[in-house]
Amino acid sequence: MFNVGQIPMYEGMIGQNALKSGLLSKINWSSLLTNTQKTLNVINQAIPLYYQVKPVFSNIKSIKNITKEFNNVLNNKNNNFNTTKSNSISNNSNLTFFA
Repeated sequence: MFNVGQIPMYEGMIGQNALKSGLLSKINWSSLLTNTQKTLNVINQAIPLYYQVKPVFSNIKSIKNITKEFNNVLNNKNNNFNTTKSNSISNNSNLTFFA
């Protein structure tokens, strides 16, 4: 087997200098902070947008119910008109037309 010092990826990471020579020395802190700031700015813009758009989507359900009722009223009105029209035609069936 290998000793820890013989494996190439672990070289220089043994002891107290492990963090300094390994991870922390390879991190570009200014890039990390810049990208973190950009991410937080996007989040700060997205949260208010979410709270503005949320009621619109919840009101879509209400709009669907209103349009369904409106269509029911229109259908009932058309049915009543057709019933009245057929009654008036049947009452006038005794008329004689001359050509």
